[in-house]
Amino acid sequence: MGPPRSVTVIGGGLSGLSTAFHLARRFPASSGTRITLLEQSSRLGGWVKSERVRVKDRHGHQAGILLESGPRTLRPASKAILELVHLLDLSSAILAVPRSAPAAKNRYLHIPGSGGLTTIPGSLPSLLVSPLAKILLPAVLNDFRTTNGKVLNKAHPNDESVDAFLTRHFGSDFARTFGSALIHGIYAADSRCWESGNGSLGRGALKEILSLARRRKTQGSASIEETSYELGHVPELVKGVSVYSFEDGIQTLTDAILRYLERQENVDIVRGDGAARLVKNPRNDFQVTTTSGKKIVSSHIVSAVPLGVLHKVLAASSHAPKVSDPALPQQTSRSSTIRHPSLTQIPPFPHPALSIRSGTPGIYAAAQANARAEASSQTPESAASLPILPHLLANPTSSVTVVNIIFPPSETPIHPAGFGYLIPRPSPDYPSPPGSTLGILGTVFDSCSLGGQDVALSADHRAPAFTKVTVMLGGPYGAPSPAPQSPEFLPTLLEALGMHLGHKLPLPEPCLVRVRDHRDCIPTPTVGHVARMEELRAAVRERWGPNAAVIGAGVGGVSVGDCIESGRRVALEF
Repeated sequence: MGPPRSVTVIGGGLSGLSTAFHLARRFPASSGTRITLLEQSSRLGGWVKSERVRVKDRHGHQAGILLESGPRTLRPASKAILELVHLLDLSSAILAVPRSAPAAKNRYLHIPGSGGLTTIPGSLPSLLVSPLAKILLPAVLNDFRTTNGKVLNKAHPNDESVDAFLTRHFGSDFARTFGSALIHGIYAADSRCWESGNGSLGRGALKEILSLARRRKTQGSASIEETSYELGHVPELVKGVSVYSFEDGIQTLTDAILRYLERQENVDIVRGDGAARLVKNPRNDFQVTTTSGKKIVSSHIVSAVPLGVLHKVLAASSHAPKVSDPALPQQTSRSSTIRHPSLTQIPPFPHPALSIRSGTPGIYAAAQANARAEASSQTPESAASLPILPHLLANPTSSVTVVNIIFPPSETPIHPAGFGYLIPRPSPDYPSPPGSTLGILGTVFDSCSLGGQDVALSADHRAPAFTKVTVMLGGPYGAPSPAPQSPEFLPTLLEALGMHLGHKLPLPEPCLVRVRDHRDCIPTPTVGHVARMEELRAAVRERWGPNAAVIGAGVGGVSVGDCIESGRRVALEF
């Protein structure tokens, strides 16, 4: 089979950029393949956004400070990212945090209802004297209750949440304190909803959670073992490194991909004009109609937009009456409680998405049968419409408010040396109703971990440096209250931050505060996600054919590495 005649990539975030990049490398202009990258926003890169600002305190000290409103660090485990660093010649821009640095070794918790921070112990001696010993020691002993790698009294569930997995291994106190904090900090979600990935936390969960860092490993984010990565000498540069970024932030990576694509003769980049409809024309090609009315026809299609956005596009494209997703658990007032509106009338399932696999007759099996009946009764005029795929609306999403704060230079450190701190789920539960509190998930000490991104502009380079931190709010707490646009928001936030850090006096007035509200930015893979995504991929192959793919954070993993890998994989498979 020869190269594709043409490929349209819908979505210019991390997954879409990666797809277009690897397609352009595999199918250059000489191959005859045309590649179109379609993005509804005026900028590409998705949630990645790095911004350099100039600040000045009342004493005249000035600095150029880099702010991140999206991902801020990368982990060296992702070969897909290391390959991009090599291919785009970004090695000289790497800014690494060694494992020996305080930002890699020192991590903290703020326990709700207490003042100050608690250091997470990183060794057995520190564990024995830690205030957290009463939680950690029983957790260690509980995990030792195994026989041949199987937990005693294990109920053998088909799947389970991170909270359930950790409770079963380490106890409920450990799960609430460490598991919920971990999921708060990385995914802004409730650990009682987040799928553990059929045991993907593994027996190394204790070690990983103690460092509050884990690389998610699911079937959807596994590397392509049969292909090699072009890494050059980049692995040597990140050896012994905890995390890394670039001197000008994570946007360095997306900007470099974009520059590469703009130089390719066979790549068209469409900005500010998203997909409105997606059908198959009489020649069996895919046809995308944009919001402006432009029609883009291609032999191959890749959807790299959020699954909910794809559902809307397909629903708008269908001639048939719009119906709900046959595998749609609805989110109620909080992401931890997910129900399907019809489940009260049929026997309960372990999780709505498991009903098909359970063999128990119910709404999902019936809905699939109805979908097949509708498809068989379609008229020739409606045959061009692509069917709405299953599970596009199965998972809720988290919204996060990101607050960058820059404090003026001070002889007294504002925070201890370390990466930052996370906050566990409060006991007994999140405040109700959602949106009734600030909802702080955690705070990153950016100056400690990535201070090399900032440049002093004052003549006196011996002066203390500015301090930058990033506070994350929202997720399972709902929208912050007071609202960010309220005059009470900043004083309330600074008061809470000072209490977390153990300050008896008010924090100094910031030189700059930047607030960004990211709506529906992180998908939450609920229990059964891996199986649902297998069914989604199978439906794409069966209903759309081999020249189509659906990828993105909602399918194969939410990390930067997962998104880059998914784009690389689909480009290699076409």
